[in-house]
Amino acid sequence: MQRIFSAFVVVTALCAVGCGSTLNSPTKNAATSPLKDPALLVEQGEAFAQNGDFTRAQQYYAAAITAGGKSKAILPQLLKACIAAGDLRLASEYAEAELARNPDDAHLRFLAGALAAQIGNRVVAHEHLVQAAKELVKDANVQFSVATFLRDDMKDRIEADPYFRDYLKLAPTGEHAAEARGSLMERVQ
Repeated sequence: MQRIFSAFVVVTALCAVGCGSTLNSPTKNAATSPLKDPALLVEQGEAFAQNGDFTRAQQYYAAAITAGGKSKAILPQLLKACIAAGDLRLASEYAEAELARNPDDAHLRFLAGALAAQIGNRVVAHEHLVQAAKELVKDANVQFSVATFLRDDMKDRIEADPYFRDYLKLAPTGEHAAEARGSLMERVQ
């Protein structure tokens, strides 16, 4: 399952509500309040993340989305903060909520599936990962990640086999080619 998590981190890196006392208290004019300005909230979140306070960072990123910030731009930072804080369950909840708003986003579906797998929600992970693999048929890493999930977590080598084969078609000399070849089912004559 570590491979799916690693793929999640890489994909997230490529994607490009309680707030604490470091913000000034809200002013009478809510339009100028730092608690309502998504850009300022994101800035505060980044500052906390740089200082290693990922719990506080995720609170600010979530508040930025709630205040109207563009979730597609903020979500990768929010998920990274949740992961760094060790809160995979919360990261999964955020990914699921965003997926509900954007059901056609195959990369987000893959991320939601990877997170679901990490927290042990195999049924949801299976659904999301298999669907993502259907939508991202040209992505060798997705095919391999789904194959390893099916083989290792679901203990289903038969279902995993076509995904390993798809990976090998896309990346016959890829980083995981030897493992994929070793995981193929043999044909009985």
